[in-house]
Amino acid sequence: MPRPPFCRALLTLALIAASPVQAEETLELEPLPATELQASFVTASGGGTDVRDAPASVSVITREEIERQPVYDLNTLLRRIPGVTGGFGPVGEQSKIKLRGLDDKYTLILVDGKRIGSSADTNYRRDLGRQDINWISPNMIERIEIVRGPMSSLYGSDAMGGVINIITRKVSREWSGSLHANTTIPDDSDRGQTNQTSVNLSGPITESLGLRLGANLTRRAADEVEPRVDTLGDFVYNDGAGGAKDHSVNALLNWQVNDNHQLSFEATQGVERSWSSKKTFGDWDETIGEGFGAARLTRDSFIISHNADWGFGTSRIDAYLNKFKNDISWGKASSEEKIVEGSLNIPFDLLINQRLTVGGQWKREQLTNTDTLGTVPVDYQGKPVSGADLEGDYSALFIEDELFLLDNLSLTLGNRFDHSDEYGNHNSPRAYLVYHPHPDWTVRGGVSRGFRAPSLKEGSAGAATNSGGRGCTSLRPLGYVTGECWMAGNPNLRPEISTNKEIGVSFDHGGWEAGLTYFHTDFKDKIEYAPLGNFQGRWWTMLENADKARTRGWEGSSKVPLWENASWRTNATYMLESRNLSTGRDLISAPKLSLFSAIDWQISDRLGTELSAQHVGKQRGLGTDFVKSYTTYDLSANWAATNWLSLNAGVQNLLDEDPRDESTSFYVPGRAYFVGITTFF
Repeated sequence: MPRPPFCRALLTLALIAASPVQAEETLELEPLPATELQASFVTASGGGTDVRDAPASVSVITREEIERQPVYDLNTLLRRIPGVTGGFGPVGEQSKIKLRGLDDKYTLILVDGKRIGSSADTNYRRDLGRQDINWISPNMIERIEIVRGPMSSLYGSDAMGGVINIITRKVSREWSGSLHANTTIPDDSDRGQTNQTSVNLSGPITESLGLRLGANLTRRAADEVEPRVDTLGDFVYNDGAGGAKDHSVNALLNWQVNDNHQLSFEATQGVERSWSSKKTFGDWDETIGEGFGAARLTRDSFIISHNADWGFGTSRIDAYLNKFKNDISWGKASSEEKIVEGSLNIPFDLLINQRLTVGGQWKREQLTNTDTLGTVPVDYQGKPVSGADLEGDYSALFIEDELFLLDNLSLTLGNRFDHSDEYGNHNSPRAYLVYHPHPDWTVRGGVSRGFRAPSLKEGSAGAATNSGGRGCTSLRPLGYVTGECWMAGNPNLRPEISTNKEIGVSFDHGGWEAGLTYFHTDFKDKIEYAPLGNFQGRWWTMLENADKARTRGWEGSSKVPLWENASWRTNATYMLESRNLSTGRDLISAPKLSLFSAIDWQISDRLGTELSAQHVGKQRGLGTDFVKSYTTYDLSANWAATNWLSLNAGVQNLLDEDPRDESTSFYVPGRAYFVGITTFF
């Protein structure tokens, strides 16, 4: 249970939220100025700020960028951002978005600042499931904010690598909406076609009540390809992407109680279904497994939020429940998290202008998985293991002070105190400086502490996952050749701690933009699988704390005006290092160089085009094999035919680049054509 100081903090916030207010006769549906999500970058600090003043390395994906192509997978947009790798293809570990050389479990996903939860530990294999990033209708997205680097000082354990915050559209003053449909057809008939339909509708019910409704349906047909065996003799699953059918619905009721108080009630329900690609063996067909991820994964979310302006400051309180249920043929898997969190933002003058943010969080996590929990066939260190249920309570308090030292100089200081019964107390401090030596130039840099506690499954002696071979490669020095192994949890794990240092400079004038940032992150007690050996006829690996690990690299971006209404923009990430310093092994399969470059041309008020290139440097695939560097090109166009109708179309992987050979198992979608239509009403 939360400690008394945190209970008192929550009680104070609750009393604030529950204090009586008197409704006005004429009320507005627009969000309060203090909590307006469209006015500034809101993810990198306790209060909104301009992107140029954000105390972190940040990027924004705008609504216009989202509308240029079919967004059935947000990874296709996110991998354009500096510092982001991964997102290549629709399946497996390579499909996951990674920030600064850290895999997806270090990235916190938010929608309007609230956690969406994680389905990872409900999967048969964590790396086979898809990333929890596509649970919302694209028509509802206003923009996406990305913070690269530890944000544990505000968000705690889950934000050790960074934060992706999906900001949704607000309730409209007048009834309006949109309906969108698109299809993507691969050039290769053996690859599956993707179809998507989404709708968004919002408007006032009364003078004080507003409603927003959204729904999305996406279906990708499974590939039907010939099987292939790599040079190690292992079957290559990644040669064919499994099929998937996803649908989600969302409802938001917004109540403007009076000019200073706002309540909202939100419910989301989504279902993901997946099935394997079809493999042809001579004269007969076979379907391998149940696909990459859940056979049927259900997500339910219920949220109550209160925003208020008290004159001296603003407050926000959210209470919500996230539930995942994975229907698998060999067992039962579900996860649930209950969260209550709040913050109070107070601007004041004390020698200098300052903005103070204080807040807290309570969270309870529960996990059930009859396939992976309580399945270890031998006792661990003499501790008997039974049952398939785990539970953990967490609480936190945080404080952040933004000090505006000069008109062109600001300093952000913050710390978050996290507590759990299992892993004790942890502090995550941060100090970040932003300086504008000239109106066109920005220099920023800081030091921040990252923190990640082991997940319920990682810290359980009874958690063991059976790997078909691809998770067993660390055993090869001990004599392992091929076949399955067991990957076990560890109740003696310690939380991971990181220290991130970064410094960057950027320029912005007259349409010309450039930026360069160096980041360096040192890890203590990094959690990695370590080989144990062969016991009772089974090969074993187990999670252990690596003594030291390090990631470091460069992020760069530029934008160059070419001619009227045309520009050339480029984002690049160069990883200098991403490895376990104790073993010398790479931490993840990250390319040395990732680069996105695009020429945008707004030919007229109604017609825009984009030609883009995505370069991925040489990288390690699954196991010990390497994937050669490659470059793909995309071409897209968007035409606003009328005020109520727009069309978009294009070609993905224009030159049909395929980096695979007989020694690699890396999936890159081939050439595909897409067309979409959106009508506004």
